[in-house]
Amino acid sequence: MNFKFCFLLVLFAFLNFSAQGNRFTYEYQFRIDSTKTDSLKKEFVNLDILTTKSYFYGQASFASDSIMNNSIIQQRKSTPNHISYSSSSEDWNISYLIEKSYPGFKTTWFTNIEQTNMIVEETPVLKWNILPETQKIENYNCQKATVNFGGRIWEAWFSKDLPFPDGPYKFHGLPGLIVKLEDKTKSHQFLLKGNKKLKPEDHSWDYILALQKEAKHEFEGVKVSPAQYKKQYLSYKNDPAKDIKLDLADPHTTMTVTTESGAKLTSNPEIIKYFEESMAKKYKTNNNQLELNLHRK
Repeated sequence: MNFKFCFLLVLFAFLNFSAQGNRFTYEYQFRIDSTKTDSLKKEFVNLDILTTKSYFYGQASFASDSIMNNSIIQQRKSTPNHISYSSSSEDWNISYLIEKSYPGFKTTWFTNIEQTNMIVEETPVLKWNILPETQKIENYNCQKATVNFGGRIWEAWFSKDLPFPDGPYKFHGLPGLIVKLEDKTKSHQFLLKGNKKLKPEDHSWDYILALQKEAKHEFEGVKVSPAQYKKQYLSYKNDPAKDIKLDLADPHTTMTVTTESGAKLTSNPEIIKYFEESMAKKYKTNNNQLELNLHRK
């Protein structure tokens, strides 16, 4: 039996097995700043596998977006011309959403660069090298595979006990769900920690996107290729405060910024200087993204 035929059988089993949907929760450890080798952060992420697609997202972002979108809907009903909300996106790092469509695994990455919402579409081809090594991980019988993706070398352990050719982030294409995944530098590590069958009350990102459309009337995002995303990212990296400058260029726009220390900035030069310095620092320390080839020259 060749690999392609075996993969199709696994996919067929997966589509039947997951008619109601399954949620797999991973512990994700990552290092944002490559110069701080002892500063791994931890976050829990979900992979919701449905009949025709899967969603990968951060648990904290999901909960916050659900509350925020519901709040916007209620405010729109009570005060149609005024919407106000606050967000604490600094509390987590996985604020994006990745949707994979079956069976071709077209990937749609909902993300943003500063004030620009972006929808990055691609169909990544992962050329896995499946190895004979096996071991038991989190009570699953797993087999090893490696792949070069995103400017990194990755080691994955997948399990045929879970008949899903999917995995965290954009990873997919193995004859079983990825249970453990890490890059060679151990800067990014995923480990499966739980799974359950989805029930109607266990909302998935279908629910979040529907709320978002209702709250904002439609999802506003610029559709781009990975190459276009990279060009935009490097542009912001070179001039991280350019959105603020554009906003303040409008003579009718006024802005008040409260800094971390509690100081209030109201003059345009002060505000621009503050954002140039703080955002330049953010781009400097956020230098170890999962896909290096999308964030470096």
